[in-house]
Amino acid sequence: MTRKKYVFLELLCVAALAAFIVLLCTYRSGGTQKEIGEVAAPVAKLAQEAEMSEKTNADIAKTFGIDAQLAEGMVYYANDNIMDVSEVLLVKLKDTGDASAVKALIEQRVADQKNLYKNYAPAQYALLGECIIEVSGNTVFYCTAKNADAIYEAYKKAL
Repeated sequence: MTRKKYVFLELLCVAALAAFIVLLCTYRSGGTQKEIGEVAAPVAKLAQEAEMSEKTNADIAKTFGIDAQLAEGMVYYANDNIMDVSEVLLVKLKDTGDASAVKALIEQRVADQKNLYKNYAPAQYALLGECIIEVSGNTVFYCTAKNADAIYEAYKKAL
């Protein structure tokens, strides 16, 4: 083959690779178009099994400082026992640009809880150290619980 054919093939491969990367970035942004209740249903079942009860948007604002105006929907489950840090939060945002701010609020909540429990409740402190915080497109997931992995898997399947 001549040198011109190699250059043409190289350019063709680079263009194909660039198109593939753009395609992946466009279609793999994550998140969901489903209603928050549909995504939360399997999560809610596991949260209730872990003795958590559903809380209100006012509880979310008080606990995390998340403005309800940012979200299309939010679901929050927490244990009523003050000595149990178990909680699950799902937020479907109107704008994916707000995801980092919501994640920062959740991380601040976890840090505050760690400071509160580290000296007198080592088991709860350990749960906080293993919490799951996941941003996927327009959704934010947070879970601290003994069955956090199962709850997270239920969430991922529901997306």
